[in-house]
Amino acid sequence: MHDDRSHSLLTRRQQLRIAAGLFALGAAPSLAMAQPALYPVKPVKLIIPYPPGGGTDITGRAMAQRLSEFLGQSVVIENKPGATGMIGAGSVAKSTPDGYTVLFGAASEMAINASLFKNMTYDPRNDFEPVSLLATFPLVFVAPAATSQSLGQLIDAARAKPDTISYGSIGSGSPQHLAAELLSTMAKAKFLHVPYKGSGPLVQDAVGGHLNMAVSSVPPAVPLVRSGKLRALAVTSSKRSEALPDVPTMAELGFPGYEFNTWVGVAVPKGTPKEIVDRLHDGLVAALAASDVQAALRDQGAVPAGSTPEQFRQFVRAEVAKSDRIVSEAGIQAE
Repeated sequence: MHDDRSHSLLTRRQQLRIAAGLFALGAAPSLAMAQPALYPVKPVKLIIPYPPGGGTDITGRAMAQRLSEFLGQSVVIENKPGATGMIGAGSVAKSTPDGYTVLFGAASEMAINASLFKNMTYDPRNDFEPVSLLATFPLVFVAPAATSQSLGQLIDAARAKPDTISYGSIGSGSPQHLAAELLSTMAKAKFLHVPYKGSGPLVQDAVGGHLNMAVSSVPPAVPLVRSGKLRALAVTSSKRSEALPDVPTMAELGFPGYEFNTWVGVAVPKGTPKEIVDRLHDGLVAALAASDVQAALRDQGAVPAGSTPEQFRQFVRAEVAKSDRIVSEAGIQAE
């Protein structure tokens, strides 16, 4: 009797253990598969690789609030500036691919730097899963109000006497620098590059007449153009800027095919599950449609974009190829 009971208990224990083992084996894949569907179950970190207050940061903060509402979790902004965006971008590339560390990146660290630096800690072409291109930002060529030369006349003067017509940018290898060098190549004119540390000193020197022209992002230039302190010569986008509707494009001035914008987009570490990428993508597209986000983008002179992950992947590759071409033709060296 005793033996029978212990035997049946043992059998029951064995049965429970086997059942538990089978359940664990069977449940593991289904739990793993279910995980992205639950995403996110905790706050999402949005890494902005620039200091607070700049265009990328302002755009990221405007979108974070709306993205948080869509995801049902808080989206926490973390500014990680340094090395023209590479510190922040590199930290995301090396983080766990679970959708909780997200890069809110721009043109420099996601494309241009790959053409400038041989020893990057990450490869922008292959170390991220692209989520969406969010917005493009045209640049503007400006000249001191006290001068009257058109862009065409400045180009003619640079052709006649190379390195006598100066232009300022926010640094060697910056989007502003590449935009001017693209023009230089297309116009077959050699300008003298003067790098600055930031937009503030750059536009002030342009206003003061210390440069023949400057390449600026749109926001710092608009009030100075409207108040008559600077003249806007051309925008770098393929279409005119809403913020500067009277300013021609380079194509209108005789350089068909000229286009050079800065931009922002979102990416996650390589290997992040597709379901998570798709959920983030849907949240970003919803955020992009919000009127307050649209207003914040317009204030930055931006053109809202929105793309599929695959479109963004192709876009980044095309941007790296364009940067490679400009950097090699102009012989640009990283600072």
